[in-house]
Amino acid sequence: MKKHLAFLLLFLFAVSLNAQTEEEHHDSEEESGIYELITSAIYAYSFEHEEGAAGAEVHLTYWFTHKWGTGLSFTSKFEEEETLYDIALLGSMNPASWVTINAGPNFGFSGEHREFELGAYAEAEINIRPTEWFHFGPVVGTVLSKNTEFTVGFNLGFEF
Repeated sequence: MKKHLAFLLLFLFAVSLNAQTEEEHHDSEEESGIYELITSAIYAYSFEHEEGAAGAEVHLTYWFTHKWGTGLSFTSKFEEEETLYDIALLGSMNPASWVTINAGPNFGFSGEHREFELGAYAEAEINIRPTEWFHFGPVVGTVLSKNTEFTVGFNLGFEF
């Protein structure tokens, strides 16, 4: 596990160095009022249960400016016995064109083996932008709650 985490961190560092050399894809006037749809394939590891599950995530974000936005995240985690669903209310920030940070309250809906959980959601996305309206890259995040999770994955983002 430690080797995989070290490899992931080195990969993210290399990607971020590459992405830093890309020029800004919009100026602030062009980016205001933009919607963004992001889909992600994720792997969520639960520290409480010491097991992981594959999942999918969808974000819908409205960017007020090129730096600040707000949105909604819907997550499905496909565990052996059931599928778990979470919704997070997001505050989003682009400190640079190549990285997005999302944070906000997370609502873990109850299932057969889980009670409703209120938590905190935090995530960082590396954005490799081949075009002005499309990006992709790795994502790393966490949900801090009764059942704290660490998440890694890969995202595809579309701006419209």
